[in-house]
Amino acid sequence: MIESLLGLGAFAAALLQVPVAPPLDPGPVAECPNDMRLVTGTHYDVMQHYCVTPEDDKRSAHCYSYWPGMSAEEGEVTDVNVCMDQYEAPNKKGQKPYVMKSYKMAASWCQKRNRRVCSEQEWETACEGPEKRPLAYGWSVNRKLCNSDKQWQAFDAAKLSDPDDDVVKEELERLWQGSTSGKYLTCVSAFGIFDMMGNVEEWVSTRKTRRWPGALMGGFWAKPWTGCRGTNDAHEPTFVFYETGFRCCADPGTLDEKGKPVKKAQAGGKSGTAKAK
Repeated sequence: MIESLLGLGAFAAALLQVPVAPPLDPGPVAECPNDMRLVTGTHYDVMQHYCVTPEDDKRSAHCYSYWPGMSAEEGEVTDVNVCMDQYEAPNKKGQKPYVMKSYKMAASWCQKRNRRVCSEQEWETACEGPEKRPLAYGWSVNRKLCNSDKQWQAFDAAKLSDPDDDVVKEELERLWQGSTSGKYLTCVSAFGIFDMMGNVEEWVSTRKTRRWPGALMGGFWAKPWTGCRGTNDAHEPTFVFYETGFRCCADPGTLDEKGKPVKKAQAGGKSGTAKAK
């Protein structure tokens, strides 16, 4: 009898270690390719949340927990209706996301695949979800849900810009602490978009008020506090770094289930995208 109970206990403990299927992925829809997810919502240019646990580090203060539902929206309003890659480029589950990519590289890569770099408004809407949460997964930082709690390592800028590709590759391998796309089943937004928090920073097309056409969102593997807002717009569009990647977007109804362009006669009606009111 005792042995049976012990066996059941061991089985239950083992179940706790098995990752569960992501409950928030709504799955593909007819308007988007199978490797993209439909993101819809109303975006406000300014989103404020009430921080209940601010913490200081060597540089500045970061918030690790927010009061659920206590938010204020203001500024320009944008209706978002877009297909977004489910994973960071190359948008393949189980593969490493690209790094050392500039905004210009991202734009070119997406365009060749009949897509484009997602806008800030689209990215923030996908991350916040219908509840307008400050983090893709909720209201408080949880270091275990996404790949965002690695120890920061000093980088060698000279090696990263060395003309010898082998030198660059060796430094990138030393610095790499990313995960393969989709490994963290709990790091998914309400729209089924993975790895928006941590892993690699993602290029987006910026608001018209920004200095540069591209900016970085989502932090990387050593920034657990990074949320759905907080754009890094300090870099020109040719900037590359050991943790800069991207993902692509497309207007609903413009691509078939395999990602190939749909003829205009077939697509019909208006295509959906982020439109300011």
